[in-house]
Amino acid sequence: MAKADEPVQHATTRYQQIVEAVVGELQRTVISGGDLYKVAPWISHENKRIIVAETLDADRVMALSVRTLLVGDDDEVGPLTDYKCAVMAERLMEASGGSSQAGRDARVNELLTLVGRSPTAGPLLAYESLYRDLAETALLDGDRSALDWLMRALAHNNRFHKSDDLAFQLIDIASAHLQLGDLDEGLSLLARLIQQDPANQWTYRFMATGFGVLGLADLGLKGTRRGLQLLDEYGDPEDLHDEFLMAEFDVRASVKRGREAEVSSDVMAEMEAALALDFSASERRPAGLPLDVPVPGLDEVPVKRPMRFTDVPEVLRDRMERARR
Repeated sequence: MAKADEPVQHATTRYQQIVEAVVGELQRTVISGGDLYKVAPWISHENKRIIVAETLDADRVMALSVRTLLVGDDDEVGPLTDYKCAVMAERLMEASGGSSQAGRDARVNELLTLVGRSPTAGPLLAYESLYRDLAETALLDGDRSALDWLMRALAHNNRFHKSDDLAFQLIDIASAHLQLGDLDEGLSLLARLIQQDPANQWTYRFMATGFGVLGLADLGLKGTRRGLQLLDEYGDPEDLHDEFLMAEFDVRASVKRGREAEVSSDVMAEMEAALALDFSASERRPAGLPLDVPVPGLDEVPVKRPMRFTDVPEVLRDRMERARR
């Protein structure tokens, strides 16, 4: 074991939300017999104990072979926490040679799925990013589980972050529906979003850049024009004007079109009405009031509960206590 004052390279993952420097400080405090209450005061004491227990264990993954990570030998790997699974997945994503890429990809997806479906949310991971990556992988295979992952991301955001990026999450869900062929569901969700916030430039940007490849070129052109009109009236702080102009050219030239005929008349009418709304309706919403866009099935989506120290496997808690000097 490294001495308390020696720098240590800790296990990490792209989904980590606690920086390595803080992990190191917390570990050193425990190993030296210090008081966790006196470090990283913005983190609760319970979460600090969880972070130390999980990271001390996950640091051991650094020494495991790729074969061990692929096979998942219980004796060598030990109990699987969310953080350890994410770290193992990271190691496999970075590995090369010695095994097939398909085998590594399958194991990565298996490990991240374990994280996504666990009942608790630990303090170390940004779960929404993980959910979105799982959704993207599923969409590439035309797998409808993509919708489940995106709904979990939205439910997690509602529970832990108070819907701070709701519009983007709803656009992602609508996009997934459209890519999977659920035209009515995707367009109806977009229409409800526009009704709530007709001055949201990102909704029109999605229509401008995404509808052409989906065969919805006519609707895409309407979204592009609305986006340009919005920028003309409200300004262009995100510098999107040229992107909209290019999208207008592309959507006009799109050879994949005509799928509007597959959309129900009710949903098309809903979409047309939303696109005709005055942008000023967004200004009339009380300041700070979150969007209230109903998403069918959201109340049935499993949501993680915050992890407690007692949820950490006993062997990891014991190992943390033994690490104290």
